Amino acid sequence: MSTDPIKSLIEQLGTHLSQKEHSDVVLNNGKGKQFPIIPSEFCEITPTANLRKIAFVDGGDGPLEDSPNFLITLNRVYFSIFQGRNRVKPKENPRVQFLSYVTSNITTLKGKKTISYETKLFPHTENDKRYLPSESDLTSNSESTAVLQGARLNSLGRRFAEWQLALHVLENELEKGDVLVMDGSLQTNFKNEIRYANRLYDRAIEKGVVICGLAKTSRLITESGDPLLARVEEISEAVPFGKWYVKVAEEVSADDRGFMLAVKFHEKSRFVFRFEILREQFGEMTPEELNSVLASLAENSQDVAMIGYPYGAIDADRFAQVRMDELSMYRGFVMAEMLKRPEWKKLQKYSASLSAHDRLNEVTS
Repeated sequence: MSTDPIKSLIEQLGTHLSQKEHSDVVLNNGKGKQFPIIPSEFCEITPTANLRKIAFVDGGDGPLEDSPNFLITLNRVYFSIFQGRNRVKPKENPRVQFLSYVTSNITTLKGKKTISYETKLFPHTENDKRYLPSESDLTSNSESTAVLQGARLNSLGRRFAEWQLALHVLENELEKGDVLVMDGSLQTNFKNEIRYANRLYDRAIEKGVVICGLAKTSRLITESGDPLLARVEEISEAVPFGKWYVKVAEEVSADDRGFMLAVKFHEKSRFVFRFEILREQFGEMTPEELNSVLASLAENSQDVAMIGYPYGAIDADRFAQVRMDELSMYRGFVMAEMLKRPEWKKLQKYSASLSAHDRLNEVTS
């Protein structure tokens, strides 16, 4: 064996991964049906003359102040609308912005300590307030002593606001036959989130608007442990067409209402994506209707910036994103306001309890 640890690691890992037998179905935690991923199951996405109007919803957030017992976050959600390659002007301002803080409180019940989290929301404008979730729905409890689990709590208000904005877009911007694409899967992760998602899903079924989820990345694996999308890409090399979809599973977890596909929207794309359609709607679709939805997305996936990924999703990501220079600016605003108030001289010590590592990196990097 080589004495070079990097060489030894790569040799052994490569040998281990290449010796596994393939089982080409997704590892499924839900009860839904899995589908074999074989070349004969791939379906071509063919052009459509009737391009559907598609709305894309995305969100971004960034921490402004962080301590073990409070978090201050800048949040933003945004939607864009396209039909093919053409942008459709929305009826209302497509961007919503708000600040939030999360605080922790410790209580003792029957000798057991519980940490509860409370979120407060502060809209950028009075109009933005319409698109925000109820603060009472953002409360949560934990018996863990690891207070304030960083990024998960940071994204709580933003994620709920995405569902709220999506419902607004559904009601006011879209008609029967149109499509709404959420960033990520149709899976819910937070307490109370399923109520917001179901409100959107139920109304979409009533109105005839197709609800989809498009995930930029995926950690799903096959039953043999291969990365799902990488394995799909390998299998697709035996497929004679460049734009395609293949069924993967009716659901991949109990809290996921999506029917999952793997899709490739452009023959020159390097990317395969996880794509979901609300399961009840997928079950009612004819092959022609399904192709119409996917072909409309494929027509929107021609931009050279990321060929094969819908430009509407790129646009939504760009305008929802909270950039580092913006965070620096808002941190300055927060700090200036803190310095005006005597109580913050004490509270700033809470933030300092998490900043030593960053300071060490500045000194040693």
